[in-house]
Amino acid sequence: MSAVTRRDEWADAPRAVGIVHDIPGRLRLRLPPGASIAGLNDVVDRLNGAQSSVWSPRTRSLLIRYDASILTPEEITRTVAEHADLEVPSSSDGPHAADDRPPVAAAVVGVFSDLNDRVARGTRGHLDLPIVLSVGLALWAGRQLLRGPITALSWTSALWYAHGLFRDYHATREH
Repeated sequence: MSAVTRRDEWADAPRAVGIVHDIPGRLRLRLPPGASIAGLNDVVDRLNGAQSSVWSPRTRSLLIRYDASILTPEEITRTVAEHADLEVPSSSDGPHAADDRPPVAAAVVGVFSDLNDRVARGTRGHLDLPIVLSVGLALWAGRQLLRGPITALSWTSALWYAHGLFRDYHATREH
């Protein structure tokens, strides 16, 4: 696809903030090309209850961690939309609305989202599935290093690479 075609598609794209996912305490928003992002992190970080925000130019998304007892996703989304000169998405545009993921990807995401919720509830919000998996893989890697010579790629490494590829290319799609 040529750059001219992409620009034409962007011109017709909705000028609204997209909600990629919304988990209490963690919100990821996607902004369309051309949105004003200068100073966006500072605006979000100044919100009462905001803990951190990270802008990803590659995915055009903003990850916000916040205290869910103080701040709501709606307040964050409205603030981002106002700063970036965008529309606030309607409630049907939320993360639980039907999306354009392939059915298998949607099913895998659903299973792991449920598992992540159970881990978070079981640890009273101190841990989530990505942290548990990351720590587990780091401990496994340390154990492998201490055991002796480095061997070929193991199944756990292959699984980790598969997870990264799935996450980057299928779990969330640009709209």
